[in-house]
Amino acid sequence: MTKRVVFAILLLALVFGAASMAGCGGALPGDAVVKVGDIAVKEEAFNERVKEFAAQYGVPDEATDPEAWNAFEAQVLEYLVTYNLAAQNAGKFDVTVTDEEVQAEVDTILEGYYQGDQQALVEDLAEAGLTLDKLKVNYKESMLLQRVYEKVIEDVEDPTDADIAAYYEENKDGFQLEETRTVRHILIKPAGPATNDTTTTTAAATTTTSEITDADWADALATAKKVRDLLIGGGDWTELATEYSDDTYSASRGGELGAIEKNGEMVPEFEEAVFSLKANEISEPVKSMFGYHVIQVTEISEARLQTLEEVKEDISAQLLQEKQGEAWLKWLEDMKTELGVTYREDMQPTTTVSTEPTATTNDPTGTTVEGESTTTSAGQTITTSEATPTTEATTTTAKP
Repeated sequence: MTKRVVFAILLLALVFGAASMAGCGGALPGDAVVKVGDIAVKEEAFNERVKEFAAQYGVPDEATDPEAWNAFEAQVLEYLVTYNLAAQNAGKFDVTVTDEEVQAEVDTILEGYYQGDQQALVEDLAEAGLTLDKLKVNYKESMLLQRVYEKVIEDVEDPTDADIAAYYEENKDGFQLEETRTVRHILIKPAGPATNDTTTTTAAATTTTSEITDADWADALATAKKVRDLLIGGGDWTELATEYSDDTYSASRGGELGAIEKNGEMVPEFEEAVFSLKANEISEPVKSMFGYHVIQVTEISEARLQTLEEVKEDISAQLLQEKQGEAWLKWLEDMKTELGVTYREDMQPTTTVSTEPTATTNDPTGTTVEGESTTTSAGQTITTSEATPTTEATTTTAKP
């Protein structure tokens, strides 16, 4: 399993892992931070879980960044409230998760990323402070929460055509397509220090030119002119790119770079040339920091507004997701009222954590972490990053 997938598992544990609970009734016990219905979250267990996840995700400790630590604690606490509201209603929805279903999730990971090598998975989990048994518990909790969420939103109706049309009219700017040009090129580098960048058109790339002489540039220009003449004479782009191009990214693709927009991602000289060419015209050699480019625009897609029919399905999906989020939030608020949620005074939320599923995840916890998306077979889209993850929460807890 890659480290990215390991992190997805860890994030799953954070998003869906519940701290140790103790059943109780009546007032909030003195050793609890919050009570949800008849379930109290003990302070010791809560603190242990917060520290555990903070270490796994590189969250700064309280002394280093009190604000980030406070937000992270609030996120974990509010998740526990959400999870326990769902768990205490699972029976009403006839929701269960069997050990066999959980094992199927683990087997999917084992076969998909470890070729069945359970020991390798165990070792990766151990590095992150998890065990296989703990992973199974986390999966079981996440699956239960997801299934309760699906029950809550199952009767939400699709948006009407009128709703979709109104959204389109109010948000036309978001459906504007910029002009794109499909481009191919052959790059001739001057002799001298080689750049280690394989995509030799991007503005973010760097190269060294201080040791390249005028004679080197002249030789590169002569070769570029030769290549252009061969192309104009009917030469094959794939053959000539393979033979002459120093752009290792595109040479094996016949020089193809795909569709680009005029957005500054390419070096200025290259972008300016691309957007001054006519369709199928072959440019004169264009000098950039990388060398000389011989460029051809093979297709021009003009800027235009997408039609309602083109975006109708996307709008419908977005509006439905918003309605589902609203239904979930309402259900949570209703359950908080029905079951009762009591926070310890110093743990009272000062603002509201969004428990609405995000626009891309349908995550019933409302937990947001920036990065790449990994979809688990439990139906959850987990956002991950190979860098240090950032954990956002809009709630803070009151501190003495």
